[in-house]
Amino acid sequence: MTHRRRDVLRAMGAAGTVGAAGLAGEHLVGRATSQSDDGGLPAGQPPRGEPRAYEDYTVHEVPGQYDTIQAAVEAADPEDLVLVEPGVYPEAVEVTDTPRLTIRGTDRNGVILDGEFKREDGVLATVDDVVVENLTARHYVRNGFFWSSVSGWRGSYLTAYNNRVYGIYNIASQHGRYDHCYASGHTDSGFYIGQCKPCHAVIENVRSEHNAIGYSGTNAGGYLTVRDSVWRNNMGGIVPNSLDSEANPPQDSARIENNLVESNDNAEAPDEAFGYAAFGTGINVAGGVNNEVVGNTVRDHANFGIVAVPMLDDNLYPPRGNRFVGNDVSGSGRADLAVGAPQDGDNVFEDNTADTARPGGLNGGTRILGGDPWVTMVLFEQFSQLDAGGAPRGDWRTAPEPPFDELERMPNARDAPPREAVPRGEE
Repeated sequence: MTHRRRDVLRAMGAAGTVGAAGLAGEHLVGRATSQSDDGGLPAGQPPRGEPRAYEDYTVHEVPGQYDTIQAAVEAADPEDLVLVEPGVYPEAVEVTDTPRLTIRGTDRNGVILDGEFKREDGVLATVDDVVVENLTARHYVRNGFFWSSVSGWRGSYLTAYNNRVYGIYNIASQHGRYDHCYASGHTDSGFYIGQCKPCHAVIENVRSEHNAIGYSGTNAGGYLTVRDSVWRNNMGGIVPNSLDSEANPPQDSARIENNLVESNDNAEAPDEAFGYAAFGTGINVAGGVNNEVVGNTVRDHANFGIVAVPMLDDNLYPPRGNRFVGNDVSGSGRADLAVGAPQDGDNVFEDNTADTARPGGLNGGTRILGGDPWVTMVLFEQFSQLDAGGAPRGDWRTAPEPPFDELERMPNARDAPPREAVPRGEE
């Protein structure tokens, strides 16, 4: 997403007002005004094994053979490997003509793409099955790594920090994976998957911190899993959401599983759009439907640990049909478990460990028909502060640097063959 969300969040406040004024009829209000539609998509990404290695490829070495990464990309053929030695590369790399290309650094911390606070994207790929591995992108005025409208993509062992909008980002794309990546210091989200249904995508073993949002997934779902990762010290943690400004709302059918989500109430994180409206929430399903939130540890948030709230853009999107099962939620300032009003029913909470809930009694497996308007208004008050220019925010250009020594390098980066982005498996 390259748009700003200020007007959308103003509309979300209107949704909270509807809930406060008409709680008794909220179930009917949600169904009458939402465009929600059960697509019947599985939420989780099935196991597909490891990507297949290419057998016939050429290695293009930077700077040994080419002075720039872009020059090596332009010389490469499909299935080739652009192998980059340590150094700072002040360029914006675009892959627009060569599918099935791999760009790989030999040292994750030592191969640095530098936007110098003036270039747009570290790597932009607009063709299928481009893989980027084992390097760092910093100081771009848009995104660190960006895939747009592709089938097949993968980012592995990447570091994106202190880029103006997103860290590691794709939109309108299917069949992909982020793994062993790190993102910090972004004014929107560290990781983003948007406008895909079904997505056929997974985020696993990543770490996101010091961003406005840890993960944002607008209108993204179906065979989409966010798992086994750490989301901490952002303004807001994991935020799947529905907006009319992208195709195919509402957000539908993602599985959020086995993550550590903690202390996402960082008032010093950079933010130019959405972050403070989700401040102090761990997992925030904003107008999404049919999501599965399972087995996560969610702790130490100023507002809500796990919350489902409505979103209102051109249309109202109440949360509906979401399942919250087996999560361990603690240390929330307002409530560990919460559902805002209006909402559209069938939001089920089962077998969670939690001390507090709004409304009460969420954890008995009951299908909740009435949300709590106070929950929605808490977040709307934060948006009002944001809209009035009084919300705290840090500067993306000076956000903390990553803990480089803690970031895992790609094994055998110099000698491993390039591989396909992801196995396609069954559609």
